[in-house]
Amino acid sequence: MRKRSNKSSGNKFILIVMTVAFCGAIGFAGYVKFAPKAAHVADDLRRNQPEVTIDAKPEHSSSNGDSIDQTDAYLVPAVVNNEVKLSTPAGKVPEGIQPEVFVVNQTLASLGIDKARATGVDIHSGVAMMDFNPSLMKGYGTIEEGNLIKALQLALGQFKAIEKFQIIVEGKPIETLGNIDLTSPVDVIRPGATSGSTSPEASNQPSQD
Repeated sequence: MRKRSNKSSGNKFILIVMTVAFCGAIGFAGYVKFAPKAAHVADDLRRNQPEVTIDAKPEHSSSNGDSIDQTDAYLVPAVVNNEVKLSTPAGKVPEGIQPEVFVVNQTLASLGIDKARATGVDIHSGVAMMDFNPSLMKGYGTIEEGNLIKALQLALGQFKAIEKFQIIVEGKPIETLGNIDLTSPVDVIRPGATSGSTSPEASNQPSQD
């Protein structure tokens, strides 16, 4: 009879221990749930996390693949003391506008050629086909036409991918704006270069001065 009593007492002790452990686990879980800070790990106990770096935003590119820094201003040609020179900064190129088109339109405005606008440019093998609206064909005197062509040479000479340009109006190449033969592409003038040998020759058409 003693052996049965001892065995019964042992089972009862084990049952009590399991009950206490179970209740303790439930109580701890409830504490964590209703006191979230209990699960917080102090900052000084956390492992050092590696710093995450974000690559800088890539530079924009022009239509010809040249890298463009939008903070750098291209220069706009102007007539200074009866000579066409790169003069004032064109300003920041607007988003979505081809830089070549922007600079050419700033050039037209600088020369006071109203309503004429460049509408697009297509560059192949160093030749820029610069498209304009019909307002470019307004008729020019010899000096005015010469200033316009030289200004375009200087403006487009700032783009490394352009070696020559041809004026087209609504997709069609033009022969002249009055006195200068424009049937062949015109050489650009690089900044700082002399222009004596690169200016297109006047045709035999009569002057419109």
